[in-house]
Amino acid sequence: MPREKENRPRPLVLKAKRPQAEVAKRAQLNILEGALNDQQLAAVTTDEPRVLVLAGAGSGKTRVITYRVAYLLAQGVKPGSILLATFTNKAARMMLRRVEDLTNVPRKRIVGGTFHHIGHVFLRKYADLIGYSRDFTIIDEQDARQLMKVVRKEEPVDFTQKLFPSARLLLKMHSLSVNTGQSLDELMVYRFPQFARVIDEIGRVITAYIERKLKRNLMDFDDLLTCFLRVLTEHPDAAQAISGRFQHVLVDEYQDTNLVQARTIKALSAVNGRVFVVGDDAQSIYAFRGASFENIRNFASDYPDAKIFKLETNYRSTPQILELANEIMRGVPEEFRKLLRAVRPPAERPSVLACHDAEEQAQFVTEQVLSLREEGIPLPEIGVLYRNHRNSLELELALSRAGIPYEIRGGLRFIEQAHVKDVVAFLSVLANPRDEVAFARVLDMCEQVGSKTIERILEKLMPAAEPLKEFTNDGAPALARGAGRKSLEALAKLFRKLDAMQQEGAAPADLIRQVVEDFYSSHLLRTYENYAERREDLEQLAIYSRKYRSLRSFLAEVALNQGFTAAEAFADDAAEEGRVSLSTIHQAKGLEWSAVFVIHMADGNLPHRMCLNDPSQLEEERRLFYVAVTRAQRHLYLSYPQNTDAGDYLAFNRPSRFIQELPRAAYEQFIVEFSEDSGAGDD
Repeated sequence: MPREKENRPRPLVLKAKRPQAEVAKRAQLNILEGALNDQQLAAVTTDEPRVLVLAGAGSGKTRVITYRVAYLLAQGVKPGSILLATFTNKAARMMLRRVEDLTNVPRKRIVGGTFHHIGHVFLRKYADLIGYSRDFTIIDEQDARQLMKVVRKEEPVDFTQKLFPSARLLLKMHSLSVNTGQSLDELMVYRFPQFARVIDEIGRVITAYIERKLKRNLMDFDDLLTCFLRVLTEHPDAAQAISGRFQHVLVDEYQDTNLVQARTIKALSAVNGRVFVVGDDAQSIYAFRGASFENIRNFASDYPDAKIFKLETNYRSTPQILELANEIMRGVPEEFRKLLRAVRPPAERPSVLACHDAEEQAQFVTEQVLSLREEGIPLPEIGVLYRNHRNSLELELALSRAGIPYEIRGGLRFIEQAHVKDVVAFLSVLANPRDEVAFARVLDMCEQVGSKTIERILEKLMPAAEPLKEFTNDGAPALARGAGRKSLEALAKLFRKLDAMQQEGAAPADLIRQVVEDFYSSHLLRTYENYAERREDLEQLAIYSRKYRSLRSFLAEVALNQGFTAAEAFADDAAEEGRVSLSTIHQAKGLEWSAVFVIHMADGNLPHRMCLNDPSQLEEERRLFYVAVTRAQRHLYLSYPQNTDAGDYLAFNRPSRFIQELPRAAYEQFIVEFSEDSGAGDD
């Protein structure tokens, strides 16, 4: 899959070893000879001490920050006095490798990497100042979750009587609190209102987790940021030594920084005061991870004498696509507005397509993919983007039926997501009580039921003539004690109800909704921050299951789509011509394709209906749309289903308000109609 391409001016080659003075002179000469456009050159060569480069999509931001480092070296700045902060180690290595190619200065002499890497480097020297020893151990997400499970279990709370967050969600709460500067009280109000009644207990568990890490000399990933910031803010001598080392601090993707990272950058640049950040406020789409959109918008107030440069020459998209993209962001403040200008020649206008329903939309995309391939556009140059993974369900099936290889970028197929597999596991046990894997998965969702108890239960159930009846008749719950037994009794009660429903001929959709209502909804609430979206996924699963006449046929389809995907079925073809990319818009940031489909562009989906009453969330949804549009190089298709099966009724959809706000001249409008049935079958 192609990554975001740098803009296309001729490359520089400085391979031969030369005396340092000649290298510096030559590097500077190459920059001035046309490797950069005028806007890029102005930003790279500025003498202003504090700089914000607003880099529009496809405008070569990575090139600018790379050449800025090369330019500083050409000016005689010592490599060890330059700090380059990025969000991925891969990006840091790529930029520093290019700097080395330009200047012959070894990349190892420049301090560069992720914020976590930089924090780790200095904590190995200064951790003792904040109570840790320098030989601390870094724990990954899995180890952190296990430690949180331990301290959570020690809290005297009856988890069967009170809704209490899982270890996973407790870690998320703690991470959001430290990275956004919000208190637990604030988080409860705005993000986790379902836990407002147990906030004191939550605070005690998180405090115990923090104390246990310190006692055992452990740091999680967030600690690498927060502990480093503590060194910089609480210990002036250390801060002076660290900050004084760097004459220039450079930051990539500044719009994605959180509060801790922004404060760290300010502290690191405190002595010499030279900071150079590159970002695009229009592509700030990660608030749910703790990123602060305000960091880039407030840069000028944080650094009052800051100089702002804009990069508006786009090397990716056609003028018609950029015209639409510019219209999306027309309402931003003047000082941040960027009017992207194309280098590519004119081409067709973007298309807005109204489809009858999601299946017809999937059929349109499938047939258009085949048409584009016939026109000479390879499958890897085609991307299909959507807001949520549930938007991909019908499309995945349509592509599979058409034999079109595809891959899910940065995520799982809809049917492979944890919450979907969890609910399917209940149905699998109902259909085949000897499915030990599914039974174990269900039992693992019970509060206060550990792995040893699950082993004892399965050892008792599997040899039985009727394992499910053995379980529901209180044979298994008796193997647990206390809260664990209560949880198992609730599960047994649910299975008795499900079994009765099945005997009466209940449809798979009814069984799915019963599982969610009686048991799984509370599991979602205590486990996932985005529980509402995941519950919507499960309703989509229930609606989809209505295509199948029996539970067995539905489970067979699910199993086939888990174990035998189009990518596997056509592996030989895929090896030769690659695959179409399916991706959420969040995962697609930084990528580009020749042709891009943005599907389910209905109001209430993008923007999501839960964001409509919050102006800040609504604007982030607008930026999400902008990111999707600016992934396209030559062809852009925006589609939406006019009708959605909502279970008990058929809902009528309007196109996204973001499309309705666009001038009619910015796109071609079509209504998709097929003369024959799409052929989507059931069993």
